[in-house]
Amino acid sequence: MARVPLEYAAMENVEYKTFEPEKHLSGVFGSCRAIEWDNFHYAPDLTRKSLTAPGVTTIVAVADGEVAGFAQIQGDGVGLQIHLSLLAVDEAHRREGIGRRLVEEGFRRLGAARMDLTSSDEARNFYRSLAPREQTGFRLYPPSTEEV
Repeated sequence: MARVPLEYAAMENVEYKTFEPEKHLSGVFGSCRAIEWDNFHYAPDLTRKSLTAPGVTTIVAVADGEVAGFAQIQGDGVGLQIHLSLLAVDEAHRREGIGRRLVEEGFRRLGAARMDLTSSDEARNFYRSLAPREQTGFRLYPPSTEEV
């Protein structure tokens, strides 16, 4: 009998669902706090609005009834390209294939030909494992409103 690698066996217990605020918001919000992401300024209402905004698809990975990870993806509406805005996997569920599967679910659900993203230094090796075409990118912020 062929032995299934542990990382793939763990994936079988995970469901990939469309984000529903009443079911998943506290888990997603908790994941952001646990990894010290302030993307949503630690505000649950802002988190909900961002993850359900027009043009946004949010997919949650649910393991044993708890949010194990999530992906926030923005699409162009025609299936050419999507942008992976956020991808987070709870530390207890890392290296189980959940991040990869969230990316695959994004492609499957949005039917896009390519996905663009920016990456932190810590996540760079994960994205490289997906055989990307690397490009240089920038993150822009609005001009400061403070007087100099």
